[in-house]
Amino acid sequence: MRGHRDLEWVSVAAVACAVIAALVPLELIRLVAALPLTLFLPGYALVAAAFASRELAPPKRLTLSVGTSLMVLVLGAFVLNVFPFGLTTASWAVLLPMVVIAACRAAAIRRDRPARRRSRRSPLPRPQPGSIALVSIALLIGAGALALAQKPLPAEDAEGYAALWMLPADAEEETAVVGVINNEHDPASYRLKVRLGEDKRARTYRVELDPGEERTYEIGVARGASGRTHVVASLYREEQPTHLYRRVTSWLPRQKTFP
Repeated sequence: MRGHRDLEWVSVAAVACAVIAALVPLELIRLVAALPLTLFLPGYALVAAAFASRELAPPKRLTLSVGTSLMVLVLGAFVLNVFPFGLTTASWAVLLPMVVIAACRAAAIRRDRPARRRSRRSPLPRPQPGSIALVSIALLIGAGALALAQKPLPAEDAEGYAALWMLPADAEEETAVVGVINNEHDPASYRLKVRLGEDKRARTYRVELDPGEERTYEIGVARGASGRTHVVASLYREEQPTHLYRRVTSWLPRQKTFP
């Protein structure tokens, strides 16, 4: 890339922006560094590689750079999602500079050797109002997408739920495992009742769970006349103890007495 100042500056800027966006603790500075890294630099490098020495008007080059950068973000998300580390700040900070440097290298190879001196500088064309409007809209959309991606949106109308499940444990343990998961938005209290076979007696557990928390219980299973025991697990909300909320049933061939 020697002799092509724009490609050198773009490569250096991409690395600098990636380091700042990944390491600086201040959110505002990280956002300022992430904007050119995500919305301009990859597209500029790829456009330079695609058009080589062909002269492009600044408004057209700017529009293509922003649009191409957005496409790089979309395709990069698919690529990073394949790997175990996924979509993280560190993975983006590595991928985007690599794209920029590789595209700048390709652009430098395709370009003609830069002239040492130019007798006259070509006048810069004036940008058209339509091009300015399109570039401004693209920048606003990109900045809004970055801001929304880093801010969790409220889900006040989303309905939570609780899940009840039951599985036989390892054969050596001869127990059944009953689990309750709280996917409500707030902490919740439940009553879990487990009944075995013909026994009218039910073991009752009080379950208090925070959002996203899960609790499991191991239940020893008594042996029935047929060698199998009918296990019924019922879940009730604490505020509605007579209204059945969840129920799971299973036939389990276990030989241990009810604890």
